[in-house]
Amino acid sequence: MRILIVEDEVMIREGLARLIKSHTGHTVIGEASNGQEGLSLALRFKPDLVITDIRMPVMDGLQMIEALHGMSLPIRAVILSGYSEFDYAKKAIHFGVDDYLLKPLAAEDIVDLLERTQRKMEAEEQKNAGTPGQCIKELIYGGPLSEEEGRRVRTICGFGAFVHFQLYLGYTGDAPIGYEEEIGGKFDQIRALLPSVQLHVSWDRGRRQFLGLAALPEDEDVSCLLCQAVERKIVRPYKQRDGRAVWAMVSIKGWESVQKGARDAELLIREALPVTEGDLVTRERMDAVDWKEFRFPADLGADMKNALCRGDLENARKTGEMFMEFMKDGPYREQEIRQAYLKATYLLLDTVREIDGDTYGQLQNADLLTRCTEAVTLRELEQSYGDGLSLVCSPHRVKEDISNYTIKRAINYIREHYQEGISLEEVAGKLGITPEYLSTLFNREMGENFSAFLRKFRISHAKRLLKGTDMKVYEIAETVGYTDPKYFARVFKDELGISPGDYRQMD
Repeated sequence: MRILIVEDEVMIREGLARLIKSHTGHTVIGEASNGQEGLSLALRFKPDLVITDIRMPVMDGLQMIEALHGMSLPIRAVILSGYSEFDYAKKAIHFGVDDYLLKPLAAEDIVDLLERTQRKMEAEEQKNAGTPGQCIKELIYGGPLSEEEGRRVRTICGFGAFVHFQLYLGYTGDAPIGYEEEIGGKFDQIRALLPSVQLHVSWDRGRRQFLGLAALPEDEDVSCLLCQAVERKIVRPYKQRDGRAVWAMVSIKGWESVQKGARDAELLIREALPVTEGDLVTRERMDAVDWKEFRFPADLGADMKNALCRGDLENARKTGEMFMEFMKDGPYREQEIRQAYLKATYLLLDTVREIDGDTYGQLQNADLLTRCTEAVTLRELEQSYGDGLSLVCSPHRVKEDISNYTIKRAINYIREHYQEGISLEEVAGKLGITPEYLSTLFNREMGENFSAFLRKFRISHAKRLLKGTDMKVYEIAETVGYTDPKYFARVFKDELGISPGDYRQMD
């Protein structure tokens, strides 16, 4: 299940998320501190389950559930309540609340509740077993079908001896409320227009995908008419809605090739990330794209680091926005765009980690790297990076005192020159202050001396190189500023308790 947690107490919210991640196979797709934030995340990510507190600022849990219920979203809800709130919580039954969790939370209670909820969902799916829509999902997402299973699916769907198919895959991750019902109605219209076509559609909430499988007579005209109808009635009308859904189509010959066709459609959707402009994605159209050569804008990356280390959040924000605009100036291939956003996100995390521990913790909770990896549309990539940018560049976290500003400048210099044999005296000279004053500032602002910070900074880079590259240990030592590999190994072991070689072997 995909789970959203809405709770205003940070310790409870984060503890519940950690417990779910460590004790179950379910996924926490978001965390919110009040009902309004929860509603926004629910509309964006469409979770299977919302676990929410009742009394929260801005919007309480019952108001949020009522809003979701009014939008007819098929989202299950679980209420967190204390004994004093239990009678009040019973009101939520009207809005389709599935269960309750009483505070204080116990691990076994949470695991048990999630298991019960999972069984309910599976029971509902079982009820729908034998319908064409369920058969389509079984065919596409299940393993290879036996001959008997294949005959059953063909019979239920009315595919008979058809051998020509068209598979339509629509990713609707960013679609507006009511989109699913609207699209279902459009497919009904297409069926009425083309009665010779056996067309069945299934909506998979977990994957946020429509699956449409059509069995066609051996008539090229009918095949073209179906494709045109889908593009005209379903795909293009939403071009003005900022490409909130992406649709792909593959032609399939032979029943045994349907599952492979579905994999091909998923690949098309992913490849089409840079060019989703409201047209139906096909292999022919993707092969015709004139891709541009991509080069990562290193100058923007350097500008971002420098701005953050100077505390110039306005320029940092503008630089991030310039990066996102640059990424639209393609088309560049999907893999290049995704890698660029991953690199930019990592740069953001790495820079903030050294200068603002509180904000770094918020960035980690936002799970930006995972969101970047799993994004299907360019909009989702932009949203992920933009959320990180908003967290980092929020005015409330600015410190105006000169000492913090000076330390940021010092850290920026370390970041650019850590591979060299820099010293406290050298950095102080570059900043125009005395070494004694810089040492005092470091101890006061960072809670450790200059040498300790520099050592940890170098070792952190060494750790990434050990895990992420095939470089030799002596090469890594030199790269992070140690001319003597033996001394590097000793420093590394002092910091982490294990040698560089042993660290590399760790899972």
